[in-house]
Amino acid sequence: MEESHEKCVSSVLARVRRLRLRSVRDRTRLHYLEGFRNFIQAIDVKIPVETIVYNETLARNPAVQKNVRLSKRAGVRVVRVTPEEFRRVSVTLRASGIGAIVRQHWTPLDQADVRAGSCWIALSSLRSPGNVGTIFRTAEAAGAAGVLLLGDGVDPFDPAAVRASMGSLFGLRLVRTTLREFGRWASERGCRVLGMIPSAESVYTEVPVGPALVVLFGEERKGLSPEERAICTHTARIPIVGRADSLNVGVAAGIMLYEVLRRRGPPAGGVALP
Repeated sequence: MEESHEKCVSSVLARVRRLRLRSVRDRTRLHYLEGFRNFIQAIDVKIPVETIVYNETLARNPAVQKNVRLSKRAGVRVVRVTPEEFRRVSVTLRASGIGAIVRQHWTPLDQADVRAGSCWIALSSLRSPGNVGTIFRTAEAAGAAGVLLLGDGVDPFDPAAVRASMGSLFGLRLVRTTLREFGRWASERGCRVLGMIPSAESVYTEVPVGPALVVLFGEERKGLSPEERAICTHTARIPIVGRADSLNVGVAAGIMLYEVLRRRGPPAGGVALP
């Protein structure tokens, strides 16, 4: 029995390590999350959980312990590990004692409601998974419905992106599509596609932010490509009065998303801004 448990633990921890590779995540449509917030948020929105990796000594959060018990009763596999075993696969500074292998959550493009939430975000390629997670966190906080990922340049389930999102990833709809399909979808639904461009004539406070809005952000260094700019119905810039020639894309996203929220008001159940 002891040997069987050891083999089970070894097998699960090996799977966790393999899921650090994007090729494995893409093939299996799974990913590994770690930490109290990520685990509780995923459970709250009913993300399908395949396996829970758990050490009760490290994971002393009552809400985590309760959700582990409930998940086990519901038939989810719970693999108990030692603190040392958990630390071997942990990618955080402080091992939380709770992790899970879960299903990736995706929404087909034709099921994406462009009028849901305060707006949608569109991303084509970002170099930093940390920036991706930061944008997810801000987007969910500001009431955005979800994120449209144009092409394969952004992996929302990169461990660094998941960690930086602080659980907000699980409150967003994620859509993978091509630039061409996105352009067709936006046109058919009468979307405003707002491209954030440092050289735009209009300031971000001047552009229309009514319903059916998608805010498009480009790659950190190059910005939007000519093809992406061609899809935009509006463009906007954020003024810079200092010596910097640009803003971090996560900061720019935060400024624009909260401008949308300020002018449009929160989605149902949100808190109004002055």
